[in-house]
Amino acid sequence: MRRHRASGPIALLALAAVVLAACTGEDDPVFGTAEVTDGEVVQTVAAAGVLEPAAQTTVTAPAGGEIEVLEVADGDRVEAGDPLFTLRSDSLEQQLEQAEAAVETVGLLAGSADGLGGVDLAPVVTSLQAQLDAVVPALLGALEDQVGALEATITAVTDATEESGRATVAALRDLRDTLGGALPEELGVDPKTIAAPAADATLVSVDTSDLEASLASAQTRLHAAQVEDRSATAQLDEVAGSLSAQTDAAAQAQEAAAEAQREQAETAVEAVRQRLDDLAVVAPRGGVVELVRNAGGGDLGGLEGLEGLEGLEGLGGDLGSLAEGLGGDGGGLAGTGGLGAALGEPGGDRTSGPPAVGASVGPGQPVLTIFDLDAFTVRAEVDELDVVEVASGQQVVVLVDAFPTAELRGVVERVGIEPRQVGTGGAQFPVTVRIEEVPDEVELRVGLTSSVEIEVRVVEGELVVPSSALLRRGGDEVVHVVRDGRAERVEVEVLAVGDGTAAIQGPLEPGDIVVTTGVELLEDGQEIETEPDQDLALPVVR
Repeated sequence: MRRHRASGPIALLALAAVVLAACTGEDDPVFGTAEVTDGEVVQTVAAAGVLEPAAQTTVTAPAGGEIEVLEVADGDRVEAGDPLFTLRSDSLEQQLEQAEAAVETVGLLAGSADGLGGVDLAPVVTSLQAQLDAVVPALLGALEDQVGALEATITAVTDATEESGRATVAALRDLRDTLGGALPEELGVDPKTIAAPAADATLVSVDTSDLEASLASAQTRLHAAQVEDRSATAQLDEVAGSLSAQTDAAAQAQEAAAEAQREQAETAVEAVRQRLDDLAVVAPRGGVVELVRNAGGGDLGGLEGLEGLEGLEGLGGDLGSLAEGLGGDGGGLAGTGGLGAALGEPGGDRTSGPPAVGASVGPGQPVLTIFDLDAFTVRAEVDELDVVEVASGQQVVVLVDAFPTAELRGVVERVGIEPRQVGTGGAQFPVTVRIEEVPDEVELRVGLTSSVEIEVRVVEGELVVPSSALLRRGGDEVVHVVRDGRAERVEVEVLAVGDGTAAIQGPLEPGDIVVTTGVELLEDGQEIETEPDQDLALPVVR
């Protein structure tokens, strides 16, 4: 609970009145009182703030160049997609020319590669085939002729031998018949032999084994030559197929590489063209335009308020000599001379005007800002002692210094996690308040100074006393109730502290009278003289 801390001024005035009365010899002081009521108390946290638009977008130059067209001016209202400005970039134009030239070059190279068609290996295969055709058929023919000759020789010898055997048997048989059925013994021919049916095939024989051996050898050489021919032909076919496959693969790889280079070059062209298209900048959102002003160095705002600097011996000399070394008058660093003149124009407020046609801008340089002025927020800085009470969704009263009679309503939108500034006075946490209700006569502007009263606690239907009646005693909150002319100390629980009022719980009832001034001087049970305090006994307000 946020403890009450606001009754000090009233208590001091009451104490002063009592002391003055004692010093002047007057009667006992008269204490102010007020009636206990019931109602609503709203506890608030106050903080200073600055008006900001609900949204703002800074539009920057997409590339370095020169402003060729400026479509808007300060105060113009635009919608999303409206043209803002167009840049001209010589460097991007050159990049486009180079990229298009690269595409053309890749196309020429690809055409040349297609014309070459890779390495033609057909002559090599044809030469090998010609060599085989020149040697193998003749060799095979000679071997075949040799085999045929041997076969013919063996056949002729065999046939002649058989014919000779048949003639001999016939002659012997005729001789036998002429001699009366018997052959002379001196012929050495067995009569049974010539009588046998196969005598004509066996009586005369010739040894052809050498011829048959030669024939077998010739047939073996012929078969080996035929095998080698088939093998050589198969190998040649395999080489031809492999060379053809390699040629096709090389051609395909070359074509794929050329296509990849072409695509890469075309992609580069499209990228540059896109960047050129981006030079025509359009509004990313709707709102009111303000052209950017670029402020230069300027002066230091005067350093005459830093009298304590002369004690910084670590600077290696007094400030007078430092100022003289920087071109000052030696009498200090304030004004338009000295350090201010050394770091910038003397007393200068170097400010360039808004962007104009023909002006050069760098990549990423802000050109204009679009403000959404249909809604505003307040960026408030809340003290660390109070921010623990603040949460999103709480109702807020916003007061703008430029409109002192107007009261705006808002709601807490965001409570910062990290303090924005930390100093000897404590940490300040950023709180964003969204303004929801603005009177018709109020025209808000960016940067107006304002203050917020955040309603952190609302208590309704409880006992209400003036906050000046509260007093801390021994860690407890107490009030003094007037009963039978005496001030009776009563412990209470403070539920909320509003603007001059507090909601409490305790052994009190509406209509009870509590002391509101001089409560620091009272003792429990002290007799007192009272009079109603009209200012503090009014109905409860915020």
